[in-house]
Amino acid sequence: MRKLIFRFLFLIVVCAAPAAAADAGWEYQVVILQGVTAGGTVEKQARGVYVDTRRTQILNELAVDGWEVISAFGAPGMDHAVYLRRESDRLSRP
Repeated sequence: MRKLIFRFLFLIVVCAAPAAAADAGWEYQVVILQGVTAGGTVEKQARGVYVDTRRTQILNELAVDGWEVISAFGAPGMDHAVYLRRESDRLSRP
């Protein structure tokens, strides 16, 4: 089942690539964030919400580099495919 999911995600990325290339000014990235069973650290926040601090840290580090989340797919506790983008010319700015 897991192989089927990764093949499906691969097809999505391959099929989306031509559309992404036509969108000048942006670069895209797909990141697979492993689920809680792969060593995540889930903590209960003050408001009673549970947060996976490992995934949050990874996304915060990507945000520092200019990446923003477009969408994310995955069931609770499972791996998530996160689609990100950033401006491709941001590195050439002063």
